[in-house]
Amino acid sequence: MYAPLAHDEAARLQTLTTLNVLDTPPDPVLDGLVRSAAAVIGCPIALVSLVDVRRQWFKARVGLEANQWPRETAFCAHAILEGGLLEVPDAQLDPRFADSPLVTGEPHVRFYAGVPLDVDGHRIGTLCVIDSQPSRLNDAQRQWLGDLARAVEHWLVSWRQYQELRQAIVERQQAEQKARSLLEELLRWQEAMLGREDRVQQLKIEVNELLAGLGQPVRYGSQTKP
Repeated sequence: MYAPLAHDEAARLQTLTTLNVLDTPPDPVLDGLVRSAAAVIGCPIALVSLVDVRRQWFKARVGLEANQWPRETAFCAHAILEGGLLEVPDAQLDPRFADSPLVTGEPHVRFYAGVPLDVDGHRIGTLCVIDSQPSRLNDAQRQWLGDLARAVEHWLVSWRQYQELRQAIVERQQAEQKARSLLEELLRWQEAMLGREDRVQQLKIEVNELLAGLGQPVRYGSQTKP
């Protein structure tokens, strides 16, 4: 059974886009978190799954070769509609999943447990574990899986902040290059327009204001103005 779209689908997808994480290389921190999830729950497969428009893409995975599945077959597409943990003790007995190709074929999913990953109030994916045997979580395992999901959320937010900081650095470097270009223009005007002191002074003011906004000193000959 296909999962319905989330009530906030457009905003959810926008949040996923702003993370700028889809189709990025594996990360050792997230790889460690899925290994931990598989170990503490006792399942062969654990995933950080991000639910995109037509697919679920695995930012981190253990026990599975594929790096994505179609969204229409995704257990995680159902999990992001939940307020908390989605636990499926036996997918063959659940009418939502019994006919899924992931149940009737590889990897023969029987047990699934997924905790939604919430960023900015939108569930963009899950941390989930999968087994080919029916199973149930105990209370401690539910707590552990939830704790690991919160760690994944923290990583995702930190990743976005890192990307934003890197972009800000690039923009600052571009502004500094523009300031240097203005300074070079000023020096050329000084040489070519010795009789136009008023224009030279105006250019000096403009360059000083621009560089002051960047917190950079400006040099004219032997003088330095902060």
